[in-house]
Formats: sequence, C-alpha cells, structure tokens
Amino acid sequence: MALTTQEKPEQQFTRDDVAGIIASAITTVLEHLKVMHQVEGVAVFPAGAGASLVDLVMRDLSTNSTWGISITIPPAKEQPDGLT
Repeated sequence: MALTTQEKPEQQFTRDDVAGIIASAITTVLEHLKVMHQVEGVAVFPAGAGASLVDLVMRDLSTNSTWGISITIPPAKEQPDGLT
C-alpha cells in the first residue's frame, strides 16, 4: 500500500503496518463507543488490481464469543491535476 501527499514522497506500508494501524483505529473507535469488543486478530491480503482485503476477528467481551469482519479496500483513485 502506498500513501502519497503533496508534502511527502510516496511511502510504502507493509501488511503488518496496515494491520497494526487498523487494529489500533478499530480499538479506539470501539472504546469511544463504549462497545465491549476486543480486536483479536487482523490479516491484510492483496485482492488484485491494487485492492486489499482486511479480515478482522473480534471478541465480544460480554459473551466471550468471536466473530469476523471482512473489508475490501479499493485501489486509490488518482486525483485530477490541481485537486487535493
């Protein structure tokens, strides 16, 4: 995965980087919403043509049950010249 901004050159993230970022973000959102779930695992896979598949395993702390979430992240769209 690549991140491009006008201030910085393109930066590559490893799958482990992306998994850590996603786990941290999801955990923060769940804490702010007072949802009693915990991120048990995150896996990031290439899904072809620049897309990524993110699988999360969540644990419901009140029932001690687990469930999964799958998210497909589409490839980044190029911005027309002059737009940010």
